[in-house]
Amino acid sequence: MFQPSSAVLSKAPKIQDKLLIIVDSDSQNGEQRLERVELGWDDFWAEVFRVRHRGSIPGIQQYDELVVDFCCDVLGLKEGNSILDIACGAGDQSILLAKRGMNVSGFDIAGSLIEVAKSRATEAGLKIDFFTGDMRKIDIDQRFDAAVLLSHSFGFFDHEENQGVLKGAFKALAKGGRLLLDLMNPYNLPRFQKTWMKLENDFLLSDPHVIDAPAGVLRGRPATFIETEPGRIVRMNEDAMRNNDIRMYTALEIRNMLDDVGFTKTELYGQNKLPRMSYAANSERMVVVARK
Repeated sequence: MFQPSSAVLSKAPKIQDKLLIIVDSDSQNGEQRLERVELGWDDFWAEVFRVRHRGSIPGIQQYDELVVDFCCDVLGLKEGNSILDIACGAGDQSILLAKRGMNVSGFDIAGSLIEVAKSRATEAGLKIDFFTGDMRKIDIDQRFDAAVLLSHSFGFFDHEENQGVLKGAFKALAKGGRLLLDLMNPYNLPRFQKTWMKLENDFLLSDPHVIDAPAGVLRGRPATFIETEPGRIVRMNEDAMRNNDIRMYTALEIRNMLDDVGFTKTELYGQNKLPRMSYAANSERMVVVARK
């Protein structure tokens, strides 16, 4: 059984006692047996990971600012340019781009995240076209000066469907428009670990990603969420688990895919913040920029 670190729980002994009951709810006495449910990505986990968990990461707002600064620089964006944020999540970067004077459209497959994004844009007094959509079916009449897929939001499907995402992005761009893919570096992946994180009064337990080397896929991240009030244990259903497998393409593979679609002048960078750094095997990221 995975045990929470003492550093996390020592600050709240009463919560520790409750968690020990929760995780051991199938014990012989069974006195504190809780409801156990499996929920999907849009039903539950999108908001947990992309809003609650993401918002709890120290320095995440400053990180987003650096990423948007980088995007504006390498894409040559100017006030009034149009940009499509593919898989925009809860709109974190879309809102920052709009604050810099861009005309922003953003979509995500999770309607729950789009509702959060719309609410945030309204609160900020910004006009952003947020809508629910599937990146495999990009069908937009407007043509954009640029498009972005940030936070490694590329590679969730089989190869043909991933190629289809690039085709859709190509179609959505105006002539001379640029696409930016912000990806993990397959040669220098983060060291994933089991985590136990407190989110307000609840707890998120996550297993580490595992690289499936023969398939070139980063597998999983099964997670468990413990809601202390009213008291239930939420696990990922099959739909949520599918959302966690990511195809890890090499730079050569990505370049060939972009060439096949019709993109030209592909550039590679080793980080998603300024200054621009050349891509190498030990780079922290693999950022790909291609022109239509």
